[in-house]
Amino acid sequence: MCKCTNFPLFALIDTNYLSKPRSLLNQDLFCTYSSEYINETKLTTFDQFKYFYYRFRTLTFANYPFIPTKAFRFIHFESQTVKKTHKINNRNVIAFVNIKQTHSGIFEELSLSDSQEQLIISFLNSPLLIYSNGALSKLNCYELKLYNTNPKIPIDFFNDTLFIHHLIIDNPSFTGFLPSSNTFTFQVYQLSIKDISVRHLQGKHFPIIFNSVKELQLENYYVNGGFRSFNNRELAQRFPQLRSLKIFSRSIQHITKRMFEHLSQLEYLILDGITTIENEGFFNLYHLQELNLGRNILRLDPYAFLHMNTNLLLLNESTDFQVNDEKHFCVFAQFSPSTNLKTFVQFPKNLHRCSCTTRYLYRHIDKSFMSMTPNCYSNSSLYILAQEERLCYFEQRLLQCHVLPDEGITIYGKHYNVSYFYQQQTAKQRNQFTMIYRYRIYFLVLLPVLIIIICLIVFIIRQQKRHNSSTYRHLNRLIKRQRLTRNDNVTMDIIYHHTNGHQDLRSSTIPISTKV
Repeated sequence: MCKCTNFPLFALIDTNYLSKPRSLLNQDLFCTYSSEYINETKLTTFDQFKYFYYRFRTLTFANYPFIPTKAFRFIHFESQTVKKTHKINNRNVIAFVNIKQTHSGIFEELSLSDSQEQLIISFLNSPLLIYSNGALSKLNCYELKLYNTNPKIPIDFFNDTLFIHHLIIDNPSFTGFLPSSNTFTFQVYQLSIKDISVRHLQGKHFPIIFNSVKELQLENYYVNGGFRSFNNRELAQRFPQLRSLKIFSRSIQHITKRMFEHLSQLEYLILDGITTIENEGFFNLYHLQELNLGRNILRLDPYAFLHMNTNLLLLNESTDFQVNDEKHFCVFAQFSPSTNLKTFVQFPKNLHRCSCTTRYLYRHIDKSFMSMTPNCYSNSSLYILAQEERLCYFEQRLLQCHVLPDEGITIYGKHYNVSYFYQQQTAKQRNQFTMIYRYRIYFLVLLPVLIIIICLIVFIIRQQKRHNSSTYRHLNRLIKRQRLTRNDNVTMDIIYHHTNGHQDLRSSTIPISTKV
């Protein structure tokens, strides 16, 4: 039986539609299953839609035992030809709540113009849902969301699907798609998986190749059940066109060496919950446009950004990260080109003191980026910045760095080739070796003398210890002799009384002593 309402049940979860304009000819319909009514009329709820002349914005179906084939062939949706608001608030929604089973082809013959951008379908709170093969046949929608449904989702459920812009799987017990004997592909642009409960994410959890997926989002809010690592080689094979990857896992706190090596085509990498970036953590990521390190970064290893490149490096949300010149100057030195800004590093706005690292990175900054710099830099005058930069002695600091930008470095208007710093480092090492070689004779002469001196010192120390030990023994003998002289030379004999060959307990308790 159906009843109309202006507040469908699914709105408790998704409220985007609330600001959507409506007219008297548009309705939000909330339908519940009634077996008595069906037995009397022998008509299902979906058959009755042929008698409705409203154009629907949202449809909610609750507690249905099954959704039949071609369930929506009689439904008329609100026209989307004239959009009075933004698209996000002007979409049609079909929500299923506590559904037991889906038949195949439930969305076949669904009539909705521009459904690829306007139709949202949600399966909500259906833990016993049985997924039929090809249930989404001919489906063309903007978003498909499976929220708290049966976690065992067969990949055949998507067989013959036309297009899904955004597929969302929100289930803490989800362990990957069940494999299929059939080989097929379907078009999906963005895939979001929340709370996937596997320790090591592999290619077997995605049994088909998602050729059209450009954005992948992997989230985990549970420490114990969440994934702790993933096989980047197998994921790259399953998502060959992946351009954007977002990872949030409470179980992953360290980006290890070459963790994204085979995902070389990435353009956007967003990380959250990460505290440590180890050396070569972003190896082979040369096409990045944006690298967002989230809000929990605490440590960067010296070669954390080796063999990678990005246009924008975001550290602005990591308010607990402290920039230390001794540790981090060489970490960020590779991001500074000559004059044209290639990589912009954004630090938190609330920095009270600008380090030499920040001044080095921003010394050739374009005015359009000034608002993105920390307050300690943007609030300073150009004269003060110039004076502080000269006190940092960039040239001497760069001599300590082993990785520098290939195009060279400009300091105080003077351009240096990278070879200059490498030659200086090599010359410094050569000078140290040359000094040792030049004075090798002196070292050879001084070495035996030093050994002899050390041996003499050890010998003297041992003799001193031996003398102290002999003195201690002599004093100990004198003390014992003095104690003996104080004795009155009287010896005490203890005589026990025996009775019948046995010791007399009464008399033995008090020994009798006599002088001899």
